[in-house]
Amino acid sequence: MVLKVSATAAKVVAVDLKAIRPDPSATTWSRLEPLPTADDVGLGLQAPVADPLWLLARQWQFNELQGEDAGSPIGARLRVQGVPMRRLLHPSGAVPATALPEGAPPLEAMVEQERVLAAHPKLNAQAGQQLLRLLRAAGRADAVAPLLAAFPAAIAAPSDPAADNAGFVWHRLLHGRSVDAHVLATAFGAAVADDAEGFVAALGIADPPAVVEVLKRWLRWVDDLALDPRSDSGASPYWNPQRLEYGFALASEGVQPELRLEADEYVDGRLDWDDFVVASVPQPGQAVAGAAAIDWRPARPPMPAMARYPGMPADRYWEFEDGRLNFGAMGAAKSDLARLALLEYALVFGNDWYLLPVTLPVNALYRVAEFFVRDNFGIEVPIPPARNLDGSQWTMFEMSVRAAAAPRARLDDCLFLCPALHAQEGPALEHVVLMRDEMANLAWAIEKRVQGTSGDPLDRRFESTRLSTTQTLRVPLGAVPAPGAPLQHTLQTPVAANWIPFLPVKRAGATPANWSIQLQRGVVVQHLQVDAARLAEPRNAEIAAVVERLRAAPFVEAKPEQAGLQGFMFHPRGEILRTTPADAASLFTTDFLRLEDEEVPRDGIEVRRAFNYARDASGRALLWIGRSKNTGRGEGASGLRFDLVRRAGGGG
Repeated sequence: MVLKVSATAAKVVAVDLKAIRPDPSATTWSRLEPLPTADDVGLGLQAPVADPLWLLARQWQFNELQGEDAGSPIGARLRVQGVPMRRLLHPSGAVPATALPEGAPPLEAMVEQERVLAAHPKLNAQAGQQLLRLLRAAGRADAVAPLLAAFPAAIAAPSDPAADNAGFVWHRLLHGRSVDAHVLATAFGAAVADDAEGFVAALGIADPPAVVEVLKRWLRWVDDLALDPRSDSGASPYWNPQRLEYGFALASEGVQPELRLEADEYVDGRLDWDDFVVASVPQPGQAVAGAAAIDWRPARPPMPAMARYPGMPADRYWEFEDGRLNFGAMGAAKSDLARLALLEYALVFGNDWYLLPVTLPVNALYRVAEFFVRDNFGIEVPIPPARNLDGSQWTMFEMSVRAAAAPRARLDDCLFLCPALHAQEGPALEHVVLMRDEMANLAWAIEKRVQGTSGDPLDRRFESTRLSTTQTLRVPLGAVPAPGAPLQHTLQTPVAANWIPFLPVKRAGATPANWSIQLQRGVVVQHLQVDAARLAEPRNAEIAAVVERLRAAPFVEAKPEQAGLQGFMFHPRGEILRTTPADAASLFTTDFLRLEDEEVPRDGIEVRRAFNYARDASGRALLWIGRSKNTGRGEGASGLRFDLVRRAGGGG
């Protein structure tokens, strides 16, 4: 420890400066270390204080001795009014309304669900194998052969087994060796109400009643396997392909006037109250009434509990605090007012907040009609809606209202209680990246992963390398090559087969006064020499294999051959970039997707299709296929260029 002493204060008149200025080389440091002299640590744990007055002074400085005449809440009396949302609607009304009764699956699953068995041939065949196991376990192995003959499971052979290895393997294992669960469940489900035994007897199976019982048990198992609409429509009807997001609405039922909540931009797989916009509410002076309205009072007065959070200051002096959050290590600049306000709230006013547990049915719009809190002195205090210091309404959790709806004052104290769902998303069945390419003045959709013939994903980057070649056909052996030109002209540089262009086009119905564009899906054309005689030569075997794969690929459109050249147009292979299912025949004729220009920003977007697994409030397991959209990876470059001139021999 260094003590600075003024020469004037020490009454030193004339002295050498070295006498009062410490020598830096003589500076020493001391450490205070505990030196226990006994094995008993009781005295150290007692922590006796030599100056209790110092602690009292610190309590006074922190306003701990200030009397506020305030009691702690020990009880509450409240009343909650609500309106349940019992119908799931399409924004345009093109899809019939879906009822949402008690016990219905969560909204995320209801909105996202799309065909499962029809879109995943391997899972479809495995579900059919479950039926065969049930029949053999019930002693009805004789029914296996008729079912296999009437409903064979089909897993198509891939056009390129090296690129779709999983499709090749499952085609050899399950093609025609299992039951088509999707077709059989649809057919038998329609026959259950009419004549289930007649349906089984028409297959040539003896003793139909026993087989019908097995089929009914298997049908219940299929219904529990996944949320499958059993349709061939592809994506969910609430999926908007032009914006690559979901759009739907909720409406009340049996309540007058009707309430309506709309979610136009649902993309992230997790619904909450802030995803909804109120589109229809009662007008001022109208009361919400009806048989389906909720007027809830707790059977027993709920007990408030103090709000807790990680790192909260301890209530007692010697209590160990939570070490997951260290407020002392959080730095804040003078201009960082938000962080300073948060620290002050957490450290000074953190123990002033209480929670009141309330259990209410989900999928309903609620408002607190009455709220009284009773403290330990027996005083009951009414708690009104929170307001700012100037008297205005505190609207942090207020729901947004469309301009055509009722005034916002009707929703100041309303909140939509959305069911909480924690879904696990599996590996992407399909992954598409959309980005801007300023050099080519285009937008690109890159198919990273798509489903193969078995339903399992495949890497489209590897597949695209097997569908393109930078070589040209060699001249026949013994032929004298023509003298080359000094300059070589390239019309277009090649682009990978999994890069799908989106070109700006004028919006349909746009006027000169209101002119806007959309991004329409196009194709990349690759021209190859397809002279039959030259392709048959061994030296050109690699190019011949590429041409054969191009002609066999179902997503490649081959143009007519002209003068030994043939063009191949690459269409998307997955379902995200289509408006019709992947097996639709309109891919080459009318299926040209148009995206809104603002949906592909400079940061780009990523869209995925994947299995989702979750459990609802009752513990029921839910499995469905859904889509999600996230921020992309920024701009990119395809390398697409036109009209390039190079010197022969590699010169620029």
